[in-house]
Amino acid sequence: MNMPYRDPRPESKLGKVRTALMRLMDEHNRDGALPTSVRFLFYELIARGVISKSGNRPDKIVSDALTDLRENGHVPWEDIVDETRELSSYAGSKTVVADLLTYLSSARIDPWNGHVPLVLCESRSLAGVLRDLVIEFRCRIASTNGQTGGFLHTEVIPSICAGDRIGYLGDLDLAGGDIEDNTRRVLESEVGELDWERLALTEEQVEEHNLPRIPKTDKRFKNGGGVHEAVETEALSQTLIIQIVRDWLEDSLPESIEDVHVRERDQRERLKRTLQRHRS
Repeated sequence: MNMPYRDPRPESKLGKVRTALMRLMDEHNRDGALPTSVRFLFYELIARGVISKSGNRPDKIVSDALTDLRENGHVPWEDIVDETRELSSYAGSKTVVADLLTYLSSARIDPWNGHVPLVLCESRSLAGVLRDLVIEFRCRIASTNGQTGGFLHTEVIPSICAGDRIGYLGDLDLAGGDIEDNTRRVLESEVGELDWERLALTEEQVEEHNLPRIPKTDKRFKNGGGVHEAVETEALSQTLIIQIVRDWLEDSLPESIEDVHVRERDQRERLKRTLQRHRS
C-alpha cells in the first residue's frame, strides 16, 4: 500500500500545489482517467481554488510542481501526455516475419463497416487524453491546434467522405466558434456534407456544470468589439469529457467493442502461430 504523500514544504505555494496535484492524480487513477495532461490539471486546480488564472503564465507553477513530483517518483512519467512532441522510429527487425510479429498487437478489426468516426479536437492536449479511448474504439482522432488550412487539406480531407460522423470538441468562445466554423466549412467544401456534432463545449454543459466564464479580448476586433466571455474545454472534467465521447461512439457502434476485441485476440493468436512456424 502506498504511503500518503507528504510534501517537504507543505506551507509554501509550490508545496500546496504539489499536494493538491497528488490528490488530483489519485482521483484520476481511481476514475480511470489516466493519462492526463498539464492543461486538465491546471483547470482542475483553478476550479478548486488552489490557484488563479490571473497573472503572467499562471500555469507555470503547475508545470514546476508536476516536474518535481515526476522527478521524485511520485507521479509516473507516462501518466502525463505531451502532444507537442513526438519520437518517430522507422527501425526494423532481423527478419520480415520477426517484424510482423512485433506489429501484430497493433493489427485491428474495423467495427464500423468502413464508416469510421473522426474525433476532431481544437487543442492538442485534449486529443492526447482521448487517444486511448479512440484506440479502444478503433476510430480516428485529430487536433487542429487552432485555426488551420494546410493540415485539413493534406491530412484530414483525404481520410474522410461525405456523410462521415465528426465529433467536435472546442472552446466555447468567439475564437473557438470561428475555428469550428472554418474547419467545418473547409472540410465540407471538399468532401460534401458531414454528420457533424459538437460534443463539447456547449452552452448547456457550461450551465449544467457551472463552469467559470473568463473575460477575453479578441484582438481581431477594434474598439472593444472583441470582448467576450470564454469557457475553455478543459474546464469540463476529463472524466466527463471521456464519457461524453464514449457515449457518442457507443451510440452508433454496430456491435459491442468488447466482442471486437475478442475477435481480434483470436485472429492474432492464430496468425501468430502461423508466423512462428515460418520464422527463420
